[in-house]
Amino acid sequence: MSTHRPHAWVVAALFAATFGLSQIAEPVAAPRIAPLTSVPMAFARWSGSEAPPLQPEVARVLAADQYVHRYYADAPGAPAIEMDVAYYAQPRVGATAHSPLNCLPGNGWTMSEPAVRTLQTASGPRTVKEVTVARADARWAMSYWYQGRGRIDHNEFAARWHLFTDALRRRPADTALVRVMTPAGETNVSERTLIAAFAADLIPVLERAFTGR
Repeated sequence: MSTHRPHAWVVAALFAATFGLSQIAEPVAAPRIAPLTSVPMAFARWSGSEAPPLQPEVARVLAADQYVHRYYADAPGAPAIEMDVAYYAQPRVGATAHSPLNCLPGNGWTMSEPAVRTLQTASGPRTVKEVTVARADARWAMSYWYQGRGRIDHNEFAARWHLFTDALRRRPADTALVRVMTPAGETNVSERTLIAAFAADLIPVLERAFTGR
């Protein structure tokens, strides 16, 4: 985790600059996206079910314009993959994608074994971030990424930079934080492979929702 800390002030500065631009210029409204609830419960080889709703305080802190939380599996009785998608139509103070690198350690989770993985999706290659998170006896393999219109960012710096340049160019600056995770054992190779397969199928589904195709 320490390798990410030197960039924290840069990320914060980029968000502050983006927010400042939104205050001195007329905001560019993001084109309407399909409701995230329209993401299919079944796609490719995956079947989904609704997860419990967020607690009110968690939803308040998250402050997403749209949010969907589900479980998916590729066969009855197979390990469940937990999916969270938090969508923000425009960056603003108190409502922006929360980095797992910040919010999870703040809630008592440790993060280890960071890596990046390039997925071969129906939309082309896409790169996501992989980590292992743990708290007490719980251990999870997790992948996450920031998804915008035709763009995937696997780190916070790139995501904030693109928000900043979108604001400069008077382009919509909507984005979503996507997180997928599954329980893991002492070794998590198979679990990371599983969530990578799910992410490769999910990314084009979300791209269609964001672009209306």
